[in-house]
Amino acid sequence: MSLTNEDKHVLMQLHLDKCHACLSDGEQLLEIDSISAAANRFYYAVFHAIHALFVANGIYSRSHHGTNAQFHQHFIKTGIIDPKYGHFIAVMENMREKADYDVIYDVTREDIEALKPIAYELVEQIEKMLNTK
Repeated sequence: MSLTNEDKHVLMQLHLDKCHACLSDGEQLLEIDSISAAANRFYYAVFHAIHALFVANGIYSRSHHGTNAQFHQHFIKTGIIDPKYGHFIAVMENMREKADYDVIYDVTREDIEALKPIAYELVEQIEKMLNTK
């Protein structure tokens, strides 16, 4: 099934709206020291921004691993997006998985505070690429 340009625009905007909601949720969760939940929200903010980019470029992914792989293939390896964000996505995914599933590992506030500005940078870069700012 192919999407019309209008459908793509709507879907991209829905992903970006979800992205910004996740960023806001992450900030609120940090304020109440819900660190693992904040890690989850910041990861999903980036995830939705990347999926908005995928919609714009006709790319589809069925899993988190696939999203990471497709992002690397189409945007990192081609130099469209700075390679530092490729490593960042892998770190964010790993941190989110540990925060959600690992009962031994705890994400720290320092972990989140170190990655949060990079998440905002990447979202901003994607939005500029999509001309939605």
